[in-house]
Amino acid sequence: MAETALAKGLNFAPTPNRIPIETIITSVEGTIIQNRIPATGADCIRQDVASMIRKSHLPKSNMPQGELRALRELRENLDVLVLPADKGNATVIVDTQAYDNKIAELLSDATTYKKVNYNPTARVTAKVNKLLQNLPDKCMATRLRPHNPTSPKIYGLPKIHKPDWPLRPIVSQIDSPTYKLARHMSSILQDFTGETASYIRDSRHFINLLRDIQLCEDELMVSFDVTSLFTNVPVDETIKIISDLLAATDLPTVYLNAIELCLKSGYLMWHGDYYLQVDGVAMGSPIAPVAANIFMEWLEEKLLNSSPIVPKCWWRYVDDVFAIVSRDCLHEFTAYINTLHAKVEFTVERELDGKFPFLDDPVFLWEVIHWRDRPEHLDKAF
Repeated sequence: MAETALAKGLNFAPTPNRIPIETIITSVEGTIIQNRIPATGADCIRQDVASMIRKSHLPKSNMPQGELRALRELRENLDVLVLPADKGNATVIVDTQAYDNKIAELLSDATTYKKVNYNPTARVTAKVNKLLQNLPDKCMATRLRPHNPTSPKIYGLPKIHKPDWPLRPIVSQIDSPTYKLARHMSSILQDFTGETASYIRDSRHFINLLRDIQLCEDELMVSFDVTSLFTNVPVDETIKIISDLLAATDLPTVYLNAIELCLKSGYLMWHGDYYLQVDGVAMGSPIAPVAANIFMEWLEEKLLNSSPIVPKCWWRYVDDVFAIVSRDCLHEFTAYINTLHAKVEFTVERELDGKFPFLDDPVFLWEVIHWRDRPEHLDKAF
């Protein structure tokens, strides 16, 4: 029963057994206070919400009782955890102790994390508030100011497509001191990415790129993956790259200070202990993906301009790269790209019967390429 229930996916919402009146009222009151709604308007909202609650009735249950019982038993079993897999939209059940051991192993990496005996939240909050005083747009500064911030928390997504399911560390930054500021800076930096020839927006964009590809007999499709990209992004180098990008604009200089604060004040909590992130960026921070992309685009330009072997194509989505190279040159090319930066290691996966994982799916690329003149099949392939 548990397997059938979990097969519905972690986004499936069982029908509640009662209307959450207290939660609704608390959320409404919080919204009224946060948006400073005048008393007259607030009373109207309260009356409308109260009227809707009185008229509300629970819908029929959308799950059999056996499945609901199985989910309750899973929730009450402290020896196991139900988690989303890192890739493939799968749901997995893992042993709690094994999961905790893997998180502890990640945090033991002294090149990335440093355990401290204090809660950094107040210090980081003070730095954010001081920086916001220098922001030219005072209304924006008010919106970005942290209110009752909480510590970021780490969790891991199991990589079930790899042996012994290593974890991809995610640090949830919601309500952290830098969350609003990082989200705003991310929207600004986004304009500086995505202009390279290697950039892939999504699977649909990838399909369109594939339509014009002709694969020769001596060529091989490969997938390159950057090992632990986010925790290996060199922050100081990335800030220098961003500084050069911003220098050509009329953006306020305080923006670079804000970006540096977001990238260099990372910390997290795990089982009541606090850790500073001494290098790399945390997946879970709004600014992390765009910072990683900026660094990778800089590295790719260096790679493609200096490589003695030029791949037929090199397309990247975050840390996944699809490339076509000569079979005879694959080993030499892989060795070369792994000399470009001390913190960046590419692993390579060859096609097997025209198939290998890319963009979270085992795509039959060989068939896709040969279906380029039949778009209805291309759509089904993805």
